[in-house]
Amino acid sequence: MKLYVKATSSYRSDLEDIVIKKELKTNYKVDTRRKDDFIHAGLLGALRLRDKIEIGQDDELYLTSGVGNFNIVSSVYEAMIRNKELMRLFDFINILGNTTSFYVASELGIKAKSLFQISDHFTYFHSLINIYASLISSPNEAILGAIDIVSEDESIIKRLLGIEIDVSAISSVSYQKLSCSKIDALAEIEFDTLFYSLEEIQVLIEKKSMRVICSLRCIELKIDKALVFFETFGASIVEDAINTKEDTLFIEFYQNRYKILKIRGLK
Repeated sequence: MKLYVKATSSYRSDLEDIVIKKELKTNYKVDTRRKDDFIHAGLLGALRLRDKIEIGQDDELYLTSGVGNFNIVSSVYEAMIRNKELMRLFDFINILGNTTSFYVASELGIKAKSLFQISDHFTYFHSLINIYASLISSPNEAILGAIDIVSEDESIIKRLLGIEIDVSAISSVSYQKLSCSKIDALAEIEFDTLFYSLEEIQVLIEKKSMRVICSLRCIELKIDKALVFFETFGASIVEDAINTKEDTLFIEFYQNRYKILKIRGLK
């Protein structure tokens, strides 16, 4: 399966020293009230994508995340379970995944399909498969946003994601406009529904002439690994491959299973 990347946008907390809420208010005139940091991050990535390419009302919107809006879940737990307080109205609204999708779709003027989906790990990969299945029989294009925000207590997130406590976890937002059409595309992403064994991955690496990058979870592989971690790291690799103009094989791992992305530049 292949999808074609028409444009990308991103934010990473290790590369930019900005206050997202202020950025939204100053540069995009967004009303940031009654929205939390997860929604703010999703809006920033979406509006940065709109700066680069036209977005139509028939474009489909897909948002995904490693653990979703964890900070708001933690806040609600603290209020209701520990302090025996009532949930605040806007905490209830913001805890719903599709609330972020609603705000993003509204800012982008999208009136077509709008989904917030998280799968059990490999969530970026599974989102690509869902988008392909939707677009292959449609003339529409899709916006895919991958949002991961570092929680106020990093140790909890690290336990949930199964990563070492000394690993540097960061906040990241990556957006891509995707299509089944190759026209005017910056790159193609090739993927499949398969899970690979370590032996199969090692054979793939030996045969490939492209750059190979894997996530920090791939401890059995003796190749370049990311220096930081967030669950949707593959989305960031797509933009990096486009910017560096290097064809790239990205490998992710979880519970003895591997998945791969192949990113090839077209311009």
